[in-house]
Amino acid sequence: MTWRKADWVFIGAIGLVVIVVSLLPTPRDRNPPVPDTPEHRTVASERACAGCHAPGAVSPLTARHPKRQDCYRCHRREAA
Repeated sequence: MTWRKADWVFIGAIGLVVIVVSLLPTPRDRNPPVPDTPEHRTVASERACAGCHAPGAVSPLTARHPKRQDCYRCHRREAA
């Protein structure tokens, strides 16, 4: 089997697509981190987030926010 120029161009295009896709930001990178405030530093588990972010609480989540209990899946904690 001999490789034609079109074969090499196709392989190069596939390689370029793989590189570009691997460099795209993940959804976690686009979400805001957990704020570095005294209130957030004392949170020991994700379930504690609902204390302030439940409907009718101090800082409720917006209507567009997903109803999930795994906050750290999307929101990263800042390194200490």
